Amino acid sequence: MKICMITRTYPPRIGGTGSVVQKVSYGLVDNGFDVSVICSRVKGAPKFEVDKGVAIHRVMNVSDSDEFTFLNLGVSVSSMVRKIIDCRGHDVFHAHDISVAGFSGCISKRIVNKPFFLKYGGDLVLEYLSLKKFRGWDPKNGLEGTLEYRGGFVGILHRIQDWYFKSYNLVLPDSFYGKDFLERRGVDSSKLKVLVNGIDVDMFRPVAGADVDELKKSLGLSGRIVFTATRLVSWKGIDVLIDAMRVVSSKADAKLVIAGTGPEREYFESVVAKYGLKDRVIFLGNVSREDMPKYLSLCDVFVLPSYFDTTPNVLLEAMACGCPCVVSDIDGVREVVEGGCGLLVKVGDPGDLAVKVSDVLLKPVLSKKLSQRARRRAVGRYSWKRAIGNYVKLYESYPDA
Repeated sequence: MKICMITRTYPPRIGGTGSVVQKVSYGLVDNGFDVSVICSRVKGAPKFEVDKGVAIHRVMNVSDSDEFTFLNLGVSVSSMVRKIIDCRGHDVFHAHDISVAGFSGCISKRIVNKPFFLKYGGDLVLEYLSLKKFRGWDPKNGLEGTLEYRGGFVGILHRIQDWYFKSYNLVLPDSFYGKDFLERRGVDSSKLKVLVNGIDVDMFRPVAGADVDELKKSLGLSGRIVFTATRLVSWKGIDVLIDAMRVVSSKADAKLVIAGTGPEREYFESVVAKYGLKDRVIFLGNVSREDMPKYLSLCDVFVLPSYFDTTPNVLLEAMACGCPCVVSDIDGVREVVEGGCGLLVKVGDPGDLAVKVSDVLLKPVLSKKLSQRARRRAVGRYSWKRAIGNYVKLYESYPDA
């Protein structure tokens, strides 16, 4: 069976979606599938290569930035559509993001006339509203807030996204929260199937010893480490975490380490300066997937203060590394940390966040309990073996999936 994966991001570009597509593709090849990947080109990577049996086609784009521009969208989509048509001999086409890949797949489906699946782990309207900072839009409103916002071009985006949901044969949310939201949005429930994310629990596991000690030394870190890794965008709540560090650092000798890049970095740096925390907060920029287990293992608590998320890959990775986790009490994230695998905090509440982070740092028994539960749940529910098995079953059982 021939599967064509469509994704804007793919290694060597760092990003959760690309890493998932790569790992799934390897797993499908190991299960006897013929797999191709169509993705946007990234500097330094070849236009075409075969990696572990996966044929990778990198097509033209204007910029690797997350910033939305019509020029980049037009060039990326047109070049991706041409390549999808070239790959029309595949049996199933699977788009893995709601923007460039989703739009390209929707256009191509009318020409190729094969089953097209759409993975839903992010929302086109929410992404656009947040990146463009629309007047009257507050990221604290989360995904539900997008249903009420219809002004200007956003109304067109709603119609485009509705077109996606009607056109694709299957829409695949990565959480039951996502499935519920899409049903409330009006998506035909017969098209919806939850496809839970997976992580490499052998790669992402607790790391100890010289490697972690050397990393800590190279970063000039001492004391306790509060760590987060995310895109630096408004709905991720990094400003709330920085605010909370004012209290945390007064209770414990702790520093906040932030991995990731994004359009809001300068804003978050200004928040650090505003609160006088320049000696307590470190912005790392991007961290490679290969190095991430070491960074997660050096931290004393992993924090995800998002206003919106479905199934964040980095949270699964942190749990697999045995990190005690403090996370926003939002539907998609709550689903991941069921059974006391993490501490839940009120969304957008720096006071509650400071209390919970301090509890983990100052209470060793609590920290150890959270660590053990997190690792156990990651291995039991989110291993790649289980996730890839779900992909295999999905493809082989369609249209009865």
